[in-house]
Amino acid sequence: MTADTPQTPEGNKPKGRQIYKMRVVEIRDYTSRIRELFLKCEEPNQFQFRAGQFVMLHVPAEPKPALRAYSIASNDQQRDGFRLIFNHIENGLASNFVWTLKGGELLDFTGPFGRLFFKEPPTQQIVMLSTGSGISQHFCYLESNLKKYPDLRYRVLMGMRTANDIYYRKELDSLKREFKDFDYEFVLSRADDSWTGKKGYVQHFLSEFNYRETPTTFYLCGNGGMIKDVKARLAEDGFDAANILAEAFD
Repeated sequence: MTADTPQTPEGNKPKGRQIYKMRVVEIRDYTSRIRELFLKCEEPNQFQFRAGQFVMLHVPAEPKPALRAYSIASNDQQRDGFRLIFNHIENGLASNFVWTLKGGELLDFTGPFGRLFFKEPPTQQIVMLSTGSGISQHFCYLESNLKKYPDLRYRVLMGMRTANDIYYRKELDSLKREFKDFDYEFVLSRADDSWTGKKGYVQHFLSEFNYRETPTTFYLCGNGGMIKDVKARLAEDGFDAANILAEAFD
């Protein structure tokens, strides 16, 4: 989950929760719209979470901080901090704040929140479809579970507008080299003539995963339109909705 509008999930209200003070130890800008923060615990000195969960960033504002939700992108075995991926939203309060950071700042968080965990026991095939910064949740699932389940078939599609919006290729290539049946592709909705990869939207390529014959779980993270369309297409095939795990943001 990533958002630049207030989000306080039902049953997970941060009021009264422990505030974690996290130091910005590294900033990576992948594109003009995608920024990743590497955060280290300062007080308390440990933070425990499960893959698929998110935290609430306390954005400085008057009369009180504004809360914004962001999926954790790190391996859930990490205890001394985590990574967050931000998608810049024009005139967004959190975006304006995060893009002013230079490194070294101390930020307040509450969490972890959410119950959209990796499904166990897993199915033979895992398909992850994301748009925007949705890969943050999926990369957390992958880093946290690939070594535990190295023999599954993992497939990832990331929806982007143009080739200039592509990011996380290096990180995904690293997984592809390490695991025998892991692969990923970018899908561009506004590709120019030089692009030789997939064109359109991630939901246009569901049939390539042979989910009718291969036990499959779909993980969806991104805009609500994509998620609604994927669910509708799978429902037409009689696919079990229990094997579709989705987190929507717009």
